[in-house]
Amino acid sequence: MQSRKFYLDTESRSFVASASSTLPASSPTFFQSDVESIELYFLTRNAGGDPVYSYADYSSNTIKFAVGTTTPAALQITWSAISTGLTVSVTTLTNGGTGSNEVQKITLSKVPASGGFAIVMPARNVTVSSVSANVFTAANHGLFDGQSVTITGFSFTGSSVANGGSYFIINRTGDTFSLASTSTATTGATAAVTSGGGTVTLPEITTPSLNFDASATEVQQAFIDAGFSIGGAAQIAVTGTAGKEYTLNFAGGCQRINYDPVTIAANTLAAAPGMSANVDFNVSGITALVAAGTTSVTMEVEVSDGTKKHTYQASALLSDDLIPA
Repeated sequence: MQSRKFYLDTESRSFVASASSTLPASSPTFFQSDVESIELYFLTRNAGGDPVYSYADYSSNTIKFAVGTTTPAALQITWSAISTGLTVSVTTLTNGGTGSNEVQKITLSKVPASGGFAIVMPARNVTVSSVSANVFTAANHGLFDGQSVTITGFSFTGSSVANGGSYFIINRTGDTFSLASTSTATTGATAAVTSGGGTVTLPEITTPSLNFDASATEVQQAFIDAGFSIGGAAQIAVTGTAGKEYTLNFAGGCQRINYDPVTIAANTLAAAPGMSANVDFNVSGITALVAAGTTSVTMEVEVSDGTKKHTYQASALLSDDLIPA
């Protein structure tokens, strides 16, 4: 069951609508026989207001929560810190191959509130079937101009490239490419073989760092910046919801290729720090207020660090249950 979340502005000492809004929170309704899972999130305002708030860790403070009129009718004094840990998982939705494009999904177990991450494309071997006139042929190779690769297993003769060397992809088409000693070269290095082909290895490639709230468009751009592009156009299309999930569609020059799952690197993602408790409204004080017809009450949070004490108040409503306990 979902917890009820309350956001508290530590500057104005007020309940606000969300972690991205300074608008006052709407008045909640509490039912007299319920036990509510409640989460409290304390917010500090950011200079410049983008984003509006950052989360503050109040786990070292003493926190009390009460609902009532002049005295607490329901009171909660024990709170637990909400774990900020989260996991990132990668699943393959569709295996790439003949007739199918690879589709992978990155899923976050919680919505992060801070930190960042990067995405790693695993290393991949490409089988070259032939080399002629400095042109390497490998059907649907999935390599892109500017990528650095190493080469092995070729029977080179009269060539300026050698097995074990590292070179850059240039002049790529869907099934061919040339190699050069620099990524800006326009003419391929001399390459010829006595027979057959060999293997070109693309090492793992890590995208630039992404912020915790990266949009799908920003993730897609990170793949472009990492070299998965043709003329600046994305070859891995990304959809999804920031901070929740991203679906990677391997298309264009990446189509019909079976890829190992991407991995996540430089992961400093953390969920929002907060405090949680199960608050029991099935208590005599609430029952008495409802029986007396009192429906308008005050919700109060008190925070103390042992020296200072801050109080947050907002209006709330009480209601009897239609379904008897």
